[in-house]
Amino acid sequence: MSDSAERQLIELVSREQRGLRRVLIAGITTLVLVVAMSGALAYYYSYKARELSETSRRLTEDSARLDRHAFDMRRAIDAQTNRVSAQEAAIRRAYDEIRQSYVGGTIAPSQADVLAAVSTFLQRGRHSMSDERLIELQAASEAAEADADAALVKGAASLLAWQRGGGTISRDAVDLPDALKAARDAFAIAAADPAYRALGETGLAWILFLDASSERSAYAADKCEAVNAAVSRIASDSELTLQPLYWRAQCSRKMGRTVAALRDYSLALQKIAPVRGEKPDADEITLQMNAYHGLGTVLINTAGLPDDSEVNAARALAEQMCIADANGEGSALMKLTRACLAEAIALRRQIGQTPNLLSGSAENISFTYLRDGDFEAALENATTVEKTGLFAWNELIRALAAEKRGDTRAAKEARRNVSMFEHNQFAPCELQALMTPEVYAEAVRILSEEHAGKEIGCRAT
Repeated sequence: MSDSAERQLIELVSREQRGLRRVLIAGITTLVLVVAMSGALAYYYSYKARELSETSRRLTEDSARLDRHAFDMRRAIDAQTNRVSAQEAAIRRAYDEIRQSYVGGTIAPSQADVLAAVSTFLQRGRHSMSDERLIELQAASEAAEADADAALVKGAASLLAWQRGGGTISRDAVDLPDALKAARDAFAIAAADPAYRALGETGLAWILFLDASSERSAYAADKCEAVNAAVSRIASDSELTLQPLYWRAQCSRKMGRTVAALRDYSLALQKIAPVRGEKPDADEITLQMNAYHGLGTVLINTAGLPDDSEVNAARALAEQMCIADANGEGSALMKLTRACLAEAIALRRQIGQTPNLLSGSAENISFTYLRDGDFEAALENATTVEKTGLFAWNELIRALAAEKRGDTRAAKEARRNVSMFEHNQFAPCELQALMTPEVYAEAVRILSEEHAGKEIGCRAT
């Protein structure tokens, strides 16, 4: 090859190499640009994803806040409606009593009249406006507080004043309110006199029950033992009157003494007949309603008890007070239970309670269906109750029954409401007594899932 051809070949190869380098450089540059753009796009999409995630989180939190607000608002409206209804009933009652006082005229009361009013108040809960005024005027005029009869009147006046003021014993209270301490001291003086011992002990038992049933005590075992001991000092079981029997029944039910509670509720209801030919007072009707409610509820608990003479005798007493529908569906015991709860609901209507308060007894009917394994009826009843208000037990039953029936929408809604109640509002020990072991296990599972990290279940078991 000539020198000229060789130079041309070298120059050609050189040009090709320079061209290849330019192509490589351009390719690398393009690749770098693509990588940079990919990084920028990845950062952009990551930023947008975080932004969307934050937006979604805020929307979820806003939705949860709105759900909580709606939940709290609904319960607040129900509570306010109940208060207004109670105030209207009190106004109507006062108006009727004022009219009666004008029609009947005024007669100077005797000491016997005052003591009769005190006795009816302590034993039956009855107290009209005229009785209140009679007791309070007499209490104000008594000079010798050490006298048993004067102390009895003063104790009743203090208790009436506490009731009229809407008194409560708060959760963090160290001691009883002053009005209850004054009543307690006065009743203790009366109880020391044989002539007034039974009434004085009744007053003391009432104060102990108010403490036991308050938020401070929440039916603690020692408080209820004190109530039961005080009631036993009043009189023999056959001679006990309406209120003491009810106090003991309530404490027995809360302590798990099912048969004793069943017997006392039934005996209390047999003491309902009004005295002196008068029609039942609103307070007596309320006491009667509470006794029917307690009787119906505690009957459910007996489903898990073996038959024996004591259980059968207590149920026989209950059958005298509640007439079950022989043609209705379900077990005989649960039909009897529904009959007792129906009586409680009828009495709630009689005293003008709101639909929300009627459901205080209606929600317990669902437990009777659960006991019979009828989840469809339990769901139907719980759904009807939910339309009148939100109740912890009812929402739990609605979630449980809806899951059993495959109604995912109702179950999800009820579970959301379950999560909004405080976990300790479900009273798991009472639930355990009201449910079969299998259903109770399902209830605990739902509560555990909706209240993660909280101790769920009955510690006593």
